[in-house]
This record gives sequence, structure tokens and C-alpha cells, in this order.
Amino acid sequence: MSTKPPAGQPATAEVSAPARLSRDRALLLAVLVTATFTMILNETIMSTALPRLMADLHLTASTAQWLTTGFTLVMAIVAPTTGFLLQRLGSRTVFLAGTGAFAAGTLLALLAPGFEVLMAARVTQACGTAVMLPLLTTTIARIVPAARLGQYLGLATIAVSFAPAVGPPLSGLIVDALGWRGIFLVLLPVGLAALVLGAAKLRDHDAPERVGLDGWSIPLCALAFGGLVHGAAALGEGHAVAPPWLLVAVGAVALAAFVARQVARERRGHSPLLNLRPFARRPFALATALLSLSVLGQAGSMMLLPLHLQESLGVSTRTAGLLLLPGGLALALLAPPVGRLCDRFGPRPLLLSGSGVLTASLAGLGVLAGHEVSLPTVAAVYLAVNTGVICITGAAMSAAMGSLPPSLHPYGSATLSTLQPLVAALATALYISVMSRARAAGLGDGLGPAAAGAAGARAAFLLGALISSLGIALACLFRRPAPTTASAPAH
Repeated sequence: MSTKPPAGQPATAEVSAPARLSRDRALLLAVLVTATFTMILNETIMSTALPRLMADLHLTASTAQWLTTGFTLVMAIVAPTTGFLLQRLGSRTVFLAGTGAFAAGTLLALLAPGFEVLMAARVTQACGTAVMLPLLTTTIARIVPAARLGQYLGLATIAVSFAPAVGPPLSGLIVDALGWRGIFLVLLPVGLAALVLGAAKLRDHDAPERVGLDGWSIPLCALAFGGLVHGAAALGEGHAVAPPWLLVAVGAVALAAFVARQVARERRGHSPLLNLRPFARRPFALATALLSLSVLGQAGSMMLLPLHLQESLGVSTRTAGLLLLPGGLALALLAPPVGRLCDRFGPRPLLLSGSGVLTASLAGLGVLAGHEVSLPTVAAVYLAVNTGVICITGAAMSAAMGSLPPSLHPYGSATLSTLQPLVAALATALYISVMSRARAAGLGDGLGPAAAGAAGARAAFLLGALISSLGIALACLFRRPAPTTASAPAH
């Protein structure tokens, strides 16, 4: 390999790649896709297990949600460093470190005696997970023939987008049969097998480069993302380490300093940790905002609905997981047709319809909370949530990347890869906090636990609908981006 991809993004496929993949390369891709799928699956697999964990470890919902929020937050902080890691250490070392960290974290979680150790295990897992998607896309771009690059990247994207959605249903089945530790018992052999097979099949083709890393950007990134997410989570905690407004203010100031530093380093000709030039293009900025709103809706509902079903409606863990399965399947099955519709009609119709469906379905979940409704009705409304999400996600991703010249594609992809886990962490923290406060208010007013839990879920879902409605206004501002020049110079 003669060049390294900036910011941990896929390089251009080599002209020397064979017309067909060899058996070894096909096996390598299978290992990488399986490892990436398993690790990203782990992002949401705790959601249906939280009620059982809360009972076993005597946790509140605000505390337990950090097992998911903390995971996505650490992913968002580590993701911008993957470009440096791939260039400095090489893909094989990064793979071994990533799968090794995931396997070690999974073993630690399996043996965890309490919340603190389990939280440390989740952080360790997240550090390994954050590097896998850039590694997968980079490897595909390097070994797949140019004529089939889109096909293989598309297959990888479907596998990765399906993983978070299948996590809750799978978790429900495992927890009902084996308890919450069974989740890690199932994941551990897969992680170890990927580590062994990847070590045997993955090779570096270039010597590691001595590239520099901006030492100030990483702590600024951690302080910014951590402050915002911790502030959102503190809204639902009665014993927060600091007032929520102070945590949010610290995060906002750190975020402003982080952005200013990235812009200043890019202007001076130094490599920023995260290149923000794509935001100078209006279609990219609008599409990114819409994508963030869809993540807010999906992540919030994926965490809230299992809690509401189990705590307020008395549904079993397995049933709660199975009710989420149709919505998860929708993400995988609708992705290809949504892409074709976007190519044919442009992103605006999908962004408008998707935002409308997402807003209406989240409002529907809020209205249904606390009422006697059939479980198939709940499953149908959650299916509508994910239908809206995939319409927005597919169109926004296409519009965002389609608005950029090839020279900015790596930076746009790196930005989107960082924002998605950050927004998911914020959504989980915010909605659980709102649910906890509304539930506490209901208990204070004399409601029973189930009725108070339903009131909490209703408040959180309606907040999600209100936030998602902003997407309708943003979609109205959207115009189909002008085609970018394929021959734009890369740098």
C-alpha cells in the first residue's frame, strides 16, 4: 500500500487488487465484518438487560444508563484518534489492540462483582469498538477490486447498521435464559475467535509512519463530550457531582475551544484531530443536523421502550426484546430501497417524510404510554419509528457526502463517525433523565410505581417527538446539492 488514508478513513482501492478476492482475503473480510458487527452489537445489547441489572445491583435508571451512555461516549472520544493510530501503528496492531481490548473488557464484565467494575469493563470494550469500523472500511478499500468496492462497502454498512438494532432483541432472549452475565458469556468466544483469526490473516503492507498527534485536542474533546453528556445525565440524578447547568457550560466552553483549535491547526497547515471544513458547505451542515436528529430519536426510543415495557407494563425481558425485532429488521431491509429512492428523487422528499413519520411515531409512543394497548400495536409504532429513522439516515448520509468534493470525503466521513455515538450518548442521558424526573414527580403525587413509570416514559417520548419535529423545518430548507466534480484534487 502506497498511501495512508487520512483520519482513519478508507483509502482508494489499489489498482493492483485482483479482479476477484482470494480465499484468504474473503476470509479476512468475513473476520473483520463479524468482529465489527459483534462489537457494535454490544453498543445497544445492554438496553433490555437494564431492568434486571438495576434489580440485581440495586441501581437507579440514571446510574444504570451509564452502561450504555458511557460506552457510546467513549466511542465518540476515541473515534477521532483512529487515523493517527492506523498510520502510527499499522492496521494489524490496531486490530489486535481493538479486539484484545474488547475481549478483555467482555471477560471483565462477565466476572464483574458490581457496577464500578462493570462500568470499567464497558469503557474497555468501547475503546476496542471505536477503532473497528474505520479499520474495516480501510481494509475493504485496500484489498477489494475497484469495480466491486461499492458492493463490499454496502454489505459492510448493512451489517454495521443492523447490529445496533438487533442488540435489544438478542439481549432479551439471552437475559431471559442466562441472566445479564449471559450477554458477555455469548460475546466472549466470538471476540476471542476474531482475535485469533485476525492475528493469523491480517498483515501490514506499509511500515508504520511517525506521524504526530495533537496532544491538546484529545483532552479538550473528552472534556467537551463528557461535560455535555454528564450534564444531560445529571438532570435525573439527585446527587450529581455538580449542577447540571455547570457541567453543560463546561462542556460547551471546551467544545468551542476544541472547534477553534481544529480550525486554527488546519489554517496553519497542521493536521487537526478532526477536520471541520465540510461544515463550510450548507448542504453538509443541514444533512448532519438532520442525521443527528434521527439518531436522537432512534437512540432514545431504543433505550426507553424496553424500560417502559418491563417496568410499567410488566412485560418479560424476552418479550420486550422480540417486540423491538421488527423495527430492527426494518433498518436492514429498507436501507437498499431508500438508497435507490434517494438516487432517483433526491434527498428532500425522504428527509421530509422521514422526519414526519419519526415525529408522529414518537408522539404515538408518548400517547400510548400508560394506556391499555396491545403489544403488537407497540411493535408497529416502533417499526414506524425505525422506518422514519432509515429514511432520514439514508438520505442525510447520501446528501452529506454527495455535497462534498472527493478531497473532503475522508473528513466528512470522520466527522459523521464521531458525531453519531456522541449524539446517541446525549440522547440516552437526556431521555433517561427526563423519564426519571417525571417518574419521581408521579410518585410524589401518589401514583403507583407502574403509573409513575408510564408518566416518565410519556414525558420522554413526547420530548423526543418535539425535538424530532425540528427535522421537518430543516428538511424544508434542504435543496438537492449540486453534483461535485469527480476530478477534484485529493489531498
